Amino acid sequence: MYHSDTITALATPVGSGALHIIRISGEDALEQVAKIFHPQEKLLTAKSHSLVYGKIIAEGQLLDEVLCSVFHAPNSFTGENSVEITCHGSMFVANSILSALQKEIRQAKPGEFTLRAYLNNRIDLTQAEAVNDMIQAKTKKAQTLAINQLDGSLFKRISLLLDELSHYRIQLELEIDFLDDDVPDLDLDLLKENLLILKQKLETLAASGKQGRLIREGLKVSLIGKPNVGKSSIFNMLLETERAIVTPIPGTTRDYLEEVIALAGYLIRIYDTAGIRETSDTIEKIGIDRSRDIIQQSDIILYITDGNDSEDEYQDFVKGFSSDKILKVLNKTDILSPEIIAKFPDYLSCFASSAEGIKALKDALLSKISLSDQELESGLLTNSRQITEVEKSISSIEKAISSIENFMGYEFTAFDLKEASSHLEEVIGKITDDDLLNSIFDNFCIGK
Repeated sequence: MYHSDTITALATPVGSGALHIIRISGEDALEQVAKIFHPQEKLLTAKSHSLVYGKIIAEGQLLDEVLCSVFHAPNSFTGENSVEITCHGSMFVANSILSALQKEIRQAKPGEFTLRAYLNNRIDLTQAEAVNDMIQAKTKKAQTLAINQLDGSLFKRISLLLDELSHYRIQLELEIDFLDDDVPDLDLDLLKENLLILKQKLETLAASGKQGRLIREGLKVSLIGKPNVGKSSIFNMLLETERAIVTPIPGTTRDYLEEVIALAGYLIRIYDTAGIRETSDTIEKIGIDRSRDIIQQSDIILYITDGNDSEDEYQDFVKGFSSDKILKVLNKTDILSPEIIAKFPDYLSCFASSAEGIKALKDALLSKISLSDQELESGLLTNSRQITEVEKSISSIEKAISSIENFMGYEFTAFDLKEASSHLEEVIGKITDDDLLNSIFDNFCIGK
């Protein structure tokens, strides 16, 4: 349960630096800070969006010289009266000021400042989630996606779809309310055609969620193949560092290795898995089992061979894995004969002995994730919550179309469209519940 009382928290990372920022938000934020700020009157009479220089004095002791940023409701991030104290970057100093404040005001919960911004209609739920995405962004594309969503790109896209749904719902409600009056009959064939187009728009939006998730969380890529086919060499070349141990001895990699790289602004998570084979080595068996779990969770599986695998061996390796996420790679093509290379026509040729030899592999990975600037700006879904609600909306549209086809009556169609609208409203937070809000904002850091 969240309240409208005054809260405070450290907004900068824990540790020493040049400066720390302490946030305070609530109806009496200025009055609470003024109790330890001198001169008090200067802070209490400060205009909104102004800086005030002064000293923090608690129990007669000078704690620091500070700058206070003053924001008056409703023109603040939270929509409430807010103060941000900028003090020197010692954790001891910051904690001393926090302790003085918390004698009468409480510590903020994770994400509570952003939650208040949402509850006070300063931002919608997709923008609130974008705040956390911005904090977590590790690449240029993730930053761009978060900025666009924070700017309202997804909200605008959802709002247009809701407006379209509302138009069709109004048509149906008019038919229901004035059924006995002399009004033109609703063209059900045209309504069905329009709903099919709307369903296609929603399906496109739902599909964007995969790309949005990949940008936020990274493309998960697993390297699989027989021992000693060059998986670790490819792993090292992708990283451009000697991360994995490379030897001619089969079974050198006993457990999977995980590293993250940025490729053309996209986050790529690369897993060098233990060579999958039959073995009596207990430790190697454990590594192989772990590798299988990682492979199942991957977005792309690089099946790597050095030309010594048969088709039966390949099929045995990829058994149980979805074929649409397998990318077949023929390694060591710089030393293989043309005859051997010709036996693998549908394999991507590469060699891990140089950066040039692995460029084709990097390009192939980027082709799985690359988006145009226009697509990034269009408003992408970025998490499973949003994707699930859009998929539920699609299901409701399908029911509405079915009700028209089966002549079930305007009431059934109107009900299904209302359900479709409700699910889209859940995406932007127009309707939601406390449990959902708690689950979203619990993932935020304290102070944001």
